[in-house]
Amino acid sequence: MALSYLTDINLNKNELQNAVIQNLGSDPTQGLVAGWVFYNSTDNELKVYDGSAWTNIGGDITSVIAGTGISGGGTAGAVTLNLADTSTNMTTTNGGSYGSATAIPTFTVDRQGRLTAAGTVAISTDLTIKDAESTPNSDVVSVGTDELVFEGTANEVTTLVTSNKVKFGLPDNVTIAGNLIVNGTTTTVNSNTVNIGDNILLLNADETGTPSQDAGFEVERGNQTNVSLIWDESEGDWSFKAYNHAGTPALVDYKIPTTFSASIGDGSATSIAVAHNLGSRDVIVQLFDNSSFDTVYADVVRTDTNTVTIGFASAPTSNDIRVLISTIG
Repeated sequence: MALSYLTDINLNKNELQNAVIQNLGSDPTQGLVAGWVFYNSTDNELKVYDGSAWTNIGGDITSVIAGTGISGGGTAGAVTLNLADTSTNMTTTNGGSYGSATAIPTFTVDRQGRLTAAGTVAISTDLTIKDAESTPNSDVVSVGTDELVFEGTANEVTTLVTSNKVKFGLPDNVTIAGNLIVNGTTTTVNSNTVNIGDNILLLNADETGTPSQDAGFEVERGNQTNVSLIWDESEGDWSFKAYNHAGTPALVDYKIPTTFSASIGDGSATSIAVAHNLGSRDVIVQLFDNSSFDTVYADVVRTDTNTVTIGFASAPTSNDIRVLISTIG
């Protein structure tokens, strides 16, 4: 006869020594409570009631049917499942055979490590799997013969096959942690906003030796003539194509205006040559007094494309006159 406790027993973190769990010949069916533990002496299993069923919590594999693909087992020891190659199927003791060259075996294991269900999932006809035994020194997964396409929504990625392209499609961003190297001839970006962190864009990066190529930016204007900002290598200068508001033609190539400034005068010379080196006679020349900052006027001759000569009635004092020169066109 056993003592009956009608309340919980708290051992206050002390050991329960030399204890034997209740032995029963079969699983109880009455008065079931989640967490009830007992030893089934018929099945030789330690069991716990999980609220819906009795579950073996021993965790041991007590017997294994050994064969080509499985080894070990018995009353003790490890069990090894060997899938030698893609032609080997998974076979269960109930006679079911799972897996083939076109199907992958699947199985479900419960929390106690028991196999509770088995089946197969078909492999896409475009998916070929080769293992290390059939292809030495190689683990290869090849998908399709044409295009590998990654598309998906939420957190999934799906694959499709079309023609000669690789496409990555996710609902959010695609982040490349390392450097991106594109070896193709054309790179097309179909986005409306492009943000670039670099403060200098290098054009003609593959140019070596004596430069020969123009470089710059061109704006696509649909059915209208494009406009551009170009470094003209043959001219050694920047130019831009824009509207000619003064007349025809509608679009004209302009040189970007460049400027030069200097202070002149030595107290003796009345004719002073100023080398601006702007490469054009189409220059505007303006003078002002360095003391009063008033605009002054003198004779100006555009001697050649790089020099103007300024003439005075009387020689200006040392550096008294400031010369401003800018090119047009």
